[in-house]
Amino acid sequence: MEFVAEEGHLPPRAIQIALKKPSWRTEEEIQSLCNILQVLDSFRNYSESLQMLLAKVMRFERFGRRRVIVKKGQRGSSFYFIYLGTVAVTEDEDGSSAFLDPHPTLLHKGNSFGEKGLLSNSLRRATVVCMEETEFLVIDREDFLANNMVQEVEKDAQQRFEFFRGLGLFESWSDQKLWKLASLGKVEKFSYGQVITKDFVESSSIIFICKGSCEVLRLIDLSASSSYCKWIWQHLQLIDDKPLKTYHIEPSSIERFKDFKIKSYPQQDFSTLKLLHLKKSWEKEGTDFNMDSKAIKNNLPRAFGPKIKSRHLQPIKFPMINTKYGCIPKAAVVGAYMKIHTVEQGESMGLHQILLPETQQDMRPLILVSLGSEVIRMKKKKFCELIDSEITEKLSRFQIQYPSDEDMCQKFLEENSWNIFRKDLVRLLVAPRQYPPFTPIRLKKKLSYGSKSLVLNLCSLDKKPGHYPTFMASQKYLPPLRIVQAISAPRYKIQDLLPQYKNAGVLV
Repeated sequence: MEFVAEEGHLPPRAIQIALKKPSWRTEEEIQSLCNILQVLDSFRNYSESLQMLLAKVMRFERFGRRRVIVKKGQRGSSFYFIYLGTVAVTEDEDGSSAFLDPHPTLLHKGNSFGEKGLLSNSLRRATVVCMEETEFLVIDREDFLANNMVQEVEKDAQQRFEFFRGLGLFESWSDQKLWKLASLGKVEKFSYGQVITKDFVESSSIIFICKGSCEVLRLIDLSASSSYCKWIWQHLQLIDDKPLKTYHIEPSSIERFKDFKIKSYPQQDFSTLKLLHLKKSWEKEGTDFNMDSKAIKNNLPRAFGPKIKSRHLQPIKFPMINTKYGCIPKAAVVGAYMKIHTVEQGESMGLHQILLPETQQDMRPLILVSLGSEVIRMKKKKFCELIDSEITEKLSRFQIQYPSDEDMCQKFLEENSWNIFRKDLVRLLVAPRQYPPFTPIRLKKKLSYGSKSLVLNLCSLDKKPGHYPTFMASQKYLPPLRIVQAISAPRYKIQDLLPQYKNAGVLV
């Protein structure tokens, strides 16, 4: 409890340790401070031995808004980790342009700056100013050199050099040129499921996988696929067929309406399902419902009969939306994340399109997610300055063509059908769990995204939608897409099919 803090501040006990002189800190205090700083990505990227040395000498500082931390043109004497707050990087000396620029270059919690200036004792190339109250953990140049941290930094550089030397892509390069490549980036560690890049296409970096593996994901707008729209209407017709036994409506009229509105003109807003919902609600109010096949074919409002008042046409329980391939329920406009590629150790991301002209490049937003990995990230522009004709020829063989959105949508529907069937089968075969006699009451959170919120249920589209997770992808989806992992569609249940299989002599 000594290390508990509120609102993201550095815990008071950790501040006490960071304010002590390095020689007064015990091994236990250094280890405790090192454990707390694991939440900082830039600190976690260093080796464990270097982390202990940094935790031994770092001191705590807190500065207010508009305080200049690093001034352009001065020599670097300190290295900073941001624990709380935000700083801006500007080209002017006093940092005032950061408060006038609508899109300044910002660094947040977990970032660090000043490392290169500390190692080379060179002049600062930019100014860093606090945008709000900010907490830092600072390493001074004197402490850095006194504890032989330069040797630990050189070990990290040697590991990067050996990694690039082991790649067949750079086997013809000299050591001097390979050291330049190793100096362009440093190793970054990412845990399982952590996002490395939200949109890799718009990124200006190249990533080499040193350890572990990563997945390339694509957010698919299912409503933009013809296969999905067709699949939705096929399953909505199953919902329409179920109420036909309940409502005494002429089947021939409904069939003609279904053929006319769904197959010939799918962009129309009025489906048979909506008529059935309206009929049910009007019968409860005591209003007459008259469905005439000729009126349906000629003009839909006449199908409701002369006794229907205009106010009955206003409520819409089943809102629809127009898409490229026809009209589908608005609630069925969803998106899903699909894995399209896996990047293993020794491979890279960003080189497969580096030689292609812009007209041939795949500009779809791609997301890179770690499966537990260590990567080296470097600027694409600086990498291109080092490559020669031999590397260019090798890179031409690395071109990767990712599947289209239509193919991925079809794959999603196939996997979804199998997953839903598997859940039904497991639910049928596994005995129900014995619940305890007393279940404690738990307070519900305001916005809790459970497993049900990630499933689109086509059988309950007319109900009020709850709180669902959404995703805004570079201004291409308005409104934001609801993200789903599966779609529950109307279908025959397994237990209903078992008697048919038994009668047919099928072993179940």
